[in-house]
Amino acid sequence: MSILKELEKTKKPPKLNPGHIVAFVMIVVLVLFFIISSLYLSNNRNTITTEITMLDTQFKTLSVDMIIIRDEDILSSTNSNIVSAVPDGTRVGINDTVAYSFSDSTSAANVRRLAEITEELDYYLALDKKSSYVTDNTISYDNKIIDSVGSLYSAVASGDFSEIDELKANLRDTITSKQTATGIELDLAEIISTLSAERDRLQATTGKYTTISAGATGYYISDVDGYENVLDYDSVDDWTIDQVNTAMAASPAAVASGQFGRLVNSYYWYLACVVDTDEINELSEGGRYTLGFYDSAVDEIICTVHRIRSDAASGKSLVIFSCNIMTEELASLRNEHVYIVLKNYTGFKIDSKALHTIDDNQAGVYVLDGHTIHFKKIIDEIYSDGKYSLVTSKSLHNYDEYVVAGKDLYDGKIINKIK
Repeated sequence: MSILKELEKTKKPPKLNPGHIVAFVMIVVLVLFFIISSLYLSNNRNTITTEITMLDTQFKTLSVDMIIIRDEDILSSTNSNIVSAVPDGTRVGINDTVAYSFSDSTSAANVRRLAEITEELDYYLALDKKSSYVTDNTISYDNKIIDSVGSLYSAVASGDFSEIDELKANLRDTITSKQTATGIELDLAEIISTLSAERDRLQATTGKYTTISAGATGYYISDVDGYENVLDYDSVDDWTIDQVNTAMAASPAAVASGQFGRLVNSYYWYLACVVDTDEINELSEGGRYTLGFYDSAVDEIICTVHRIRSDAASGKSLVIFSCNIMTEELASLRNEHVYIVLKNYTGFKIDSKALHTIDDNQAGVYVLDGHTIHFKKIIDEIYSDGKYSLVTSKSLHNYDEYVVAGKDLYDGKIINKIK
């Protein structure tokens, strides 16, 4: 055996230093961490979250308590059992009949029922003359029935019963239309005969009546609420903050015997409120503003600011609006909780997190176009609630897909992944 082979047999493997092992493990871990981090960051840089731009309108409103003042004359009669001849808010002339006076309460009730029967009879007689139009396509009728039921349910749920009768009639008419469209023969003879018999009976048992005329031109209202003289209508330009506050806090005056209604003489009526002066910077005399009523079925109306009187010492202002619209619902207003639309803002609704400012202090948003994002400038941020902003822009459009969240955003960046 050669000396070389003997040496190979006796050669021992080198011993590893523990410090070298630790260092080697750390190097491997760092390399793996670097590789994984690079892959993650590369993937994350190309992942964005987007939303869609939409034109939206937001309103700045002010809630106030208001009192409504009209040029009202109280109508009185020595007769009793009075029934209105026209709806509230109706414009009447000097000799127009506004009410009937009956000798007994039963006759007065009969007249109300007679009016209902006459309306029902007119409906069924007209329906009886219609010819049926048969069709296999009743989907439109089904949709209308669903809509009618939904409207009726919403009205009941909201507690607004002012249009219940009309909504019920709409539902009835829609169901009837579907029945005739499907070839169902409606036998209306019995209901017409029943209503006619009731009408004839009531007419025979209803006592005589006298008519009550308006006596002047104006809008008729069928009750007296005790606030008719709480403020002098003709002195509107001299009303003070204290006078209006007192009027809003006043209890209604007692209604005298024989008083049954009112006649509003002037076309214009007023809505007065007292507010903090620093809350009405957007209001100006002569300006037209939208008013809405929280506790009423009245739709929003447009009113003009007639007068603003401010008191520097108290920081309060008297604001008086004028209006020349009159309806049955408006005729019932007196002390109301109202919101005033001070200003409206229309712009693109953007998540506030999506707004960015680039080097030249130009604000804008990143918009995705295919797989490329582009920076689109905004002109102004006109409204913000902290979460969303309304912005104006010449380059943004409805339904643009804008970036809400993403890493290393810049104009022209290619995007691979979208959340």
